[in-house]
Amino acid sequence: VKAITVGDGDLSFSLALKRAYPQISVAASTLLESHSELCRTYSNANVTSKELLEQWKERVIYGVDATKIEEKITAESEEQKFDIVLFNHPHLGDKALLESEKRHAERHYVLLSHYFYSAKSILKNGGRIHICL
Repeated sequence: VKAITVGDGDLSFSLALKRAYPQISVAASTLLESHSELCRTYSNANVTSKELLEQWKERVIYGVDATKIEEKITAESEEQKFDIVLFNHPHLGDKALLESEKRHAERHYVLLSHYFYSAKSILKNGGRIHICL
């Protein structure tokens, strides 16, 4: 089974998934553009990414926008595609959205719609797209 996580800020979910299910391949992705930016943002990220890369020999992909996955990850053949695409707690992280609950809901609806559409581009036939709200 081949899985990819998107929007995994500090990569801790990807690592927990790999530890719980060592038999599956887990590619971890984050919106942050580089390893150094990841480590500046999250204090645990260096240890987390090191374990994913060195102990588990998994991939970490930087700069992945969950609404435009295909811009960073090309999966032209079925072998390159994933069985599972996971996005935990998708949010826009915009405090201004709290001013209008309706606008907040609309923006998140658009985020999820674009995520589903984008995730489909790297999904194997019969694969699954997951979100955790």
